[in-house]
Amino acid sequence: MEIAALVVSLLAFGVSGLVSWRQLRLSHHANALPVVVDLFREHRSVRLARARTFVHEELPACDLSLGLAGLPEEGRDLVRELGWYYDNLGALVAHGVVDVEPVSGYLGGSVISVWEQMEPLVRAERARRMQKSLPDPDRWQAYFETLYHLVRETPPEQARTQASLWRPSS
Repeated sequence: MEIAALVVSLLAFGVSGLVSWRQLRLSHHANALPVVVDLFREHRSVRLARARTFVHEELPACDLSLGLAGLPEEGRDLVRELGWYYDNLGALVAHGVVDVEPVSGYLGGSVISVWEQMEPLVRAERARRMQKSLPDPDRWQAYFETLYHLVRETPPEQARTQASLWRPSS
């Protein structure tokens, strides 16, 4: 009789633990959802679409060895805005506020292509900041760089196909 009571108690404890864990996950998703929706909406904005177009079509013609100083004023503003967007998103992912899977599944291709276009500029800008003795020059766009690596580890196609409700068209 005592063994049966112990088994029932352990089972109840296990079920309670699983339910608590599930509630915690649901709570995390509920808290992150408005943030993710706003970030995805912002990514679709006309301004950031223009910034991505600039990065892909006009940035290669600029002198990236000068960092931001090598860009025309409007291009500099667009690159800053886009870089900050991905840097902020990277901070949220790196600190576990937002999971990398939905970010990679939805924005991963853009994260990869924009970082690869901007990387020489970022490296030059960090060097420029170091020469000017600005505090923590390597931190500039560090979360964006981290996001790039995290998306590379969980590529967009993998992130989408591993989603339990993913149903691609045939």
